[in-house]
Amino acid sequence: MTCRIAILGDFNPVYSTHHSLNDSVRQVVKKFNEDLQLDWIGTDTFNFKTAFSKLYSGLWVAPGSPYKDAANVINTIKHARENEIPTFGNCGGFQHMVIEFARNVCGITYADHEEMNPDSGELVISKLACSLKEQEEELTITDTSSLLSQILKREKLIGRYYCNYGINEKYVDQLRSNGLSPTARSNDNSIRAFEIKSHPFFVGTLFQPALTSTFLQPDPIITAFVEFCLKRKFSHKYAVHHRP
Repeated sequence: MTCRIAILGDFNPVYSTHHSLNDSVRQVVKKFNEDLQLDWIGTDTFNFKTAFSKLYSGLWVAPGSPYKDAANVINTIKHARENEIPTFGNCGGFQHMVIEFARNVCGITYADHEEMNPDSGELVISKLACSLKEQEEELTITDTSSLLSQILKREKLIGRYYCNYGINEKYVDQLRSNGLSPTARSNDNSIRAFEIKSHPFFVGTLFQPALTSTFLQPDPIITAFVEFCLKRKFSHKYAVHHRP
């Protein structure tokens, strides 16, 4: 029985980050003695209402925004969050996971992204003071009770980016008070990763783990995400990690 994971994104052969994501998939698949398949599906064609009941055991929200259908991305993330489907998002995926949470959990009705709607009055995703495009930085895991900390088992990591937008600090307290937990920060204290602790696996990283994954050392965050998808597929249930 094949475990299938949906990669929600608009694959573009020009984007080196999309090729890196594909490479990381091959690297991680080699680790498991299971029948695994990860499929790219365009944001304008993915049907979340049927996909997870019939085909897919997990959702990877790929980088590469603006998406062809951002509304469908938001609705898919909402469905995955509410139905405890393992969900992983990087860069644009991270940003849209934050927007979905802000709109549907925090009540920030018009939460939006500065790149797509700069005139919005509620820009929960705003332009970074300094671009992180093709940059890397040292990050600190600030929540030792987090799933990210359990996965990495270390305090520091290197994040590599292809990104110009991040969480608007104006909304951090509201996001956090409603259950979006920051887990890793940069040296200037900006949020670079988050999770929802009441969800089995709902993890966003502004950095792209695929960019530091190798065949000899597949990225542990991607590996953990795939493991959760396998658990969902083959056990049909899995324990929620309750952390203080």
